[in-house]
Amino acid sequence: MKTTPIWTFLLCFMFTVGLTAQEVKNVTICWDVSHSMQDRDLEKEFYFLDAYFKTVQNAAVTLLPFSNEIVSKNQFTVKNADWSAVKDKLQTFKYDGATSYASLGDYAGSGDVLLFTDGKQNLDSSSPSFEGELYIVNSKKDFDRASLNLLSIVNNGNLINLTEKKANTDTDMDEVTYSGTVYGGAAGLASVDVYIKEEPANKVSTDNQGSFQIDAPAGSTLVIAYGNRVTEHVLDEVKNLDFSISDGEIQLQEVVVTEEVGGEEPEEITTGYGKENKDKIGYAVQSIKEDAIPDAATTANTAVQGKFSGVSLGQNDDLSQTKMRPSNSILGNNYSLIVIDGVPMERSNSFTGDVAGTGFIDPRNIAEVTVLKGLAATNRYGSMGANGVLLITTKTAVVDGPRGQKKDLARLTNNVYDGKLKVNKKSLVTPYLKELKNGKSVQEAYDLYLNQRTKYWDTPEYLVDVASFFYNSDKGLGNRILSNTLEKPTPGYEELRGTYLKSMEIGNHELALVAANKMITDFPNKIQPYLDVAKAQEKLGNHQMASNLYNAILDGSANPKVNFLGLEKLVGADLRNLVNQERKHLDISKVSSSYRNNLTYNARLVLEWNNTDAEFVVQFVNPQKRFFNWEHTVAADRKRIMDEIQHGFGSEQFEIVGPETVGDWILNVTYMGNRTSGNTTPTFLKCTVQYNFGKANQYSEEFLVRLQDNGDEQQLAKFAVQ
Repeated sequence: MKTTPIWTFLLCFMFTVGLTAQEVKNVTICWDVSHSMQDRDLEKEFYFLDAYFKTVQNAAVTLLPFSNEIVSKNQFTVKNADWSAVKDKLQTFKYDGATSYASLGDYAGSGDVLLFTDGKQNLDSSSPSFEGELYIVNSKKDFDRASLNLLSIVNNGNLINLTEKKANTDTDMDEVTYSGTVYGGAAGLASVDVYIKEEPANKVSTDNQGSFQIDAPAGSTLVIAYGNRVTEHVLDEVKNLDFSISDGEIQLQEVVVTEEVGGEEPEEITTGYGKENKDKIGYAVQSIKEDAIPDAATTANTAVQGKFSGVSLGQNDDLSQTKMRPSNSILGNNYSLIVIDGVPMERSNSFTGDVAGTGFIDPRNIAEVTVLKGLAATNRYGSMGANGVLLITTKTAVVDGPRGQKKDLARLTNNVYDGKLKVNKKSLVTPYLKELKNGKSVQEAYDLYLNQRTKYWDTPEYLVDVASFFYNSDKGLGNRILSNTLEKPTPGYEELRGTYLKSMEIGNHELALVAANKMITDFPNKIQPYLDVAKAQEKLGNHQMASNLYNAILDGSANPKVNFLGLEKLVGADLRNLVNQERKHLDISKVSSSYRNNLTYNARLVLEWNNTDAEFVVQFVNPQKRFFNWEHTVAADRKRIMDEIQHGFGSEQFEIVGPETVGDWILNVTYMGNRTSGNTTPTFLKCTVQYNFGKANQYSEEFLVRLQDNGDEQQLAKFAVQ
């Protein structure tokens, strides 16, 4: 690699090639037209080209403008140093999209390659190999020197910096921008003081959403102060920090790993497989012993009622109609499985209304009751446990009466779908989209976008909305516009995840992978991006990489500093499915045996959203026109919402199983707004339907809606299960 001052380079170049100036030379100009290049110094770049073509007076020029992809390919002939046609074309380009060098090596010729760029390649990290002599030219003061140096080394090329050199005496050159949110409960807390201990004057306050942003050098101490409650945190490479105020204290939202103290007997708890070491099972289990059962309890129902969070009994406190919140399955039967002394009992059926009952269980004969949810339930009981399992261990044996078919007591008319929901089918209306609709052609609309984007650049949903506008008419423009999220210095989490969800919906899995990786880089304490990366890798056909990451999430090695429990069921299902779909092509030696058995469903639904502050209700309407609601609200499930905020995830899965589920399904969503007052960030909600899940003929379909106004009702998805 040769780093050459511009004037030395030009003199040397003229000396070495001047004798052959009459020869026609092949020249490729790779011209970066990504969004970050709009403030390039054209005057200096044209001065360079003018000097170049005074030396190479006759050339066959190939011009390759590029951003997220190569925009076009233009051919020019330069004679007697007249490169005016090339110059005129260079002045016509608009700057838009992220940056990728991936295809340049395939299109550049064998002669000189002049690559004009700032080195800010953000769609991939490729260093293409060029057949000809490479000259990298930069005219921006803000450029990625390391990236350009690497590209020069790979190609034994020349890096030419057109910017003037001057001493940097800026004292804050090592400062880093740190951002985050201070939560009071489930909502962001405003007016919390945030400052740097070593420099008290460097002080900010949280906004109405509890968010803050402050510049400080790594190693300094960040202070969070709210009234008489104060906490300190030494700043390091993690740039996004969330704090919560609870029990009179301010705590950084992270998992602290401590050394296990020896000498104590490990606590054993009941699981589907019997007694297990609590510290080794990898999931949460709730249990009560006989001493927690009231002496006044006359039935097993009263013995269980109110003892477990998120567990409710059915009609007339019927134990056979137990439901566990969150209701994360849409089985033909929506009730939990009851297992007495290891024997699964007949359940009531929420689909047909049949009531089984549990017979008579003497509460004085109950030794222990355990609740299993998520992976803890499905590991042992498969799809029967998808809605949770209630384990009852008796002191002797079960005294059980007959279970005949009883009257339908659970069939209520208030969960019959009448089809009268006013679904909003109007197209999204925003000031910028109204303006774009005035364009009489795709090009006119695109020109309007280029003129308006500065005004709306900091609006988080803007690029996703505009990209969606163009996708139907020009997918290439849609991809280019959406990729601009990566051109922003510090895009927010909601914006990055919105870009990821939209990219996955339209099949741009390369962009989805980059967005997910950037979320991990910028927000390493949020667990959702790790799953997003694995899913994008799987979509790209990188099955081994996806399998390795799924497994690393489940065993915690993907990031030992965070707790992945909230994603356990989702990741477990994805890993099982991948292993069974691609077993012949995967090394599964490190995959636990519990994830090698396959689960099959008529369909599996996965809901994903970008805004952790959003509240909404999803209505599932089955083929019998009965509906079930899943509420993503603090009122319905405060613990889940707090877990989402603390650990940073936004997804849930639902299984559709059983012959009675075959037919047409409708998913409607009602937006309840954001929890934090003043937070107007909209929500992108995506539904993925995986038909014939776990089977050889599995395929999928994706739906995406944009939620903004409180009370909006929309149809999220309509599909048929076979």
